[in-house]
Amino acid sequence: MSIGGLFATFSEYVQYAIHKLRIVWTENSQHNIYCEGDLLNDVQLGQLYDDSKTFVDLKLRYPEDKVIEKYAAFKRQHNGSVPVDDLRKFVNENFEEVDELEPWMPADFSDRPSIVDRVRDPVYKQWMIDLNDVWRILARRVKDDVFENPRLYSFIPVPNGFVVPGGRFRELYYWDTYWIVNGLLLCDMQSTARGVLENMVSLVKRFGFVPNGSRKYYLNRSQPPLLIQMVDSYVKMTGDWPFVRENIKYLESEFMYWMRFKMVSVRKNGNTYQLARYFCYSRSPRPESYREDYLSASIFEDEEQRTDFYIKIKSAAESGMDFSSRWFVKDGQNKGNLSDIAAPQIIPVDLNAFLQANAKILSSWFLEMGNYAKAKTYADHAIHLHDAIKEVLWHEDVGTWLDYDIVSKKRRNFFYVSNLTPIWTGSYDSSWTQQQLSDKVLGYIKSTGITQFVGGVPISLEHSGEQWDFPNSWPPYQAMFVQGLDKIGTVEARNKAFELADLWIKSNFKGFQETQAMFEKYDVLKPGTNGGGGEYVSQTGFGWTNGVVFEFFDRWGNQFKSSQTKDDDIFLNGT
Repeated sequence: MSIGGLFATFSEYVQYAIHKLRIVWTENSQHNIYCEGDLLNDVQLGQLYDDSKTFVDLKLRYPEDKVIEKYAAFKRQHNGSVPVDDLRKFVNENFEEVDELEPWMPADFSDRPSIVDRVRDPVYKQWMIDLNDVWRILARRVKDDVFENPRLYSFIPVPNGFVVPGGRFRELYYWDTYWIVNGLLLCDMQSTARGVLENMVSLVKRFGFVPNGSRKYYLNRSQPPLLIQMVDSYVKMTGDWPFVRENIKYLESEFMYWMRFKMVSVRKNGNTYQLARYFCYSRSPRPESYREDYLSASIFEDEEQRTDFYIKIKSAAESGMDFSSRWFVKDGQNKGNLSDIAAPQIIPVDLNAFLQANAKILSSWFLEMGNYAKAKTYADHAIHLHDAIKEVLWHEDVGTWLDYDIVSKKRRNFFYVSNLTPIWTGSYDSSWTQQQLSDKVLGYIKSTGITQFVGGVPISLEHSGEQWDFPNSWPPYQAMFVQGLDKIGTVEARNKAFELADLWIKSNFKGFQETQAMFEKYDVLKPGTNGGGGEYVSQTGFGWTNGVVFEFFDRWGNQFKSSQTKDDDIFLNGT
């Protein structure tokens, strides 16, 4: 598949060229060691570290240009091939392993936030107190040395303290932050939440968009665009309108980044629609997974094919679902392996629903501020995305939205829980009655059999071995799916939402009881068990998992009952 085949118009190709130049400039400007080059290649292929991320998170002992110069001379001394032991010695002499972050106690942290008192079950009350304490454990701030010597780090410093996701993820990540912010707000940490949002805005000020994470090697890709919805959650909870007024131009910039660089034209029934896809130009492997990508690309015969593969795999990483059969295209099916990844040719339902929701929020903000021209501009964006979602991605015969392949010009009729994201964002046909929407969605859910599992709703029904496939279930999509059902509003949909939320809470609680940890993903076949598959060992912490649990307790805290608690226990506790 040629890259040119992914663009329907010349203007789309021009936007791609601009995006390409932007990324090449970024990779060449200051970050050769952390993004590409001989040293990165040799260290990662030499497998000095079990996890490729370890090397690109090291601190330089000397200025980057000096280290590059020294390594070039060092490599010449070895006639272009440095033995692993000598390479390890060079790295130890020129890099050091340091933690760019230090523990931080948020000033507004409370041992017993108000949400605890909205939970009826006494066992769950204590769990809420324990989970609230996880925010303190995961809270970090950037050390002064990173601000003073930024060129010696791959870490991009941000001004305020924040909450890391957990495990190997020791930086600020984009879409994780949505559920972290919501969790902080529900635990009465409004000031901390604002500080986290200021961090996100600082990245937009600097780069024009929110990157995948606060590392230099993440600057060529983003993640699901949820900053505007984070701010919307914050403003609704706090009434802090000055924050929106002060930062509206940067929130616009984040939205327009997607509209300028990620949109493609799709023709259907004689009309042309603009829809978004994940797309990242790249000419090399992901630095944090360099060896893995290099080996995956080795099956391709020439440099052009390998570059094409690097574009595809980074585009899939931008989706946050790294990796899934959702992005595989082999003989028109979602089969194969990473060599069959083809994310740029797939129009994702959820991405377009996120953007449609963002446009609606921006329009409402400008309306509130009295800027009617801007309010109309973003209302028009919302309408156009709504129409495109309806005409291209909705399928009445299936009863759901489906991703679309722009190369084969066919829908991808496979179950992914992301198919149902429009019910969470409200990006569905406004002519449907509440009951019609409920019947369509519940009918689709029944036909897939996805609610039969004891540990939650799986991300997909494909057994690919990738972490974003069966039997794993992930907190963000569990939240969007359950909350979307609840928003429909019919008795049937709300009952199903509660049933699934209760199942998820019980699974999370079981895992916490057994391990004293929250996981980034869970196995739907084994409640409370850490999910598996993918490129790395599943991590604990875990920011977005905690946030989703607090969201569910905020909604159903007076209804959830642990298996350890009898009705009499609740009554005697007086709640």
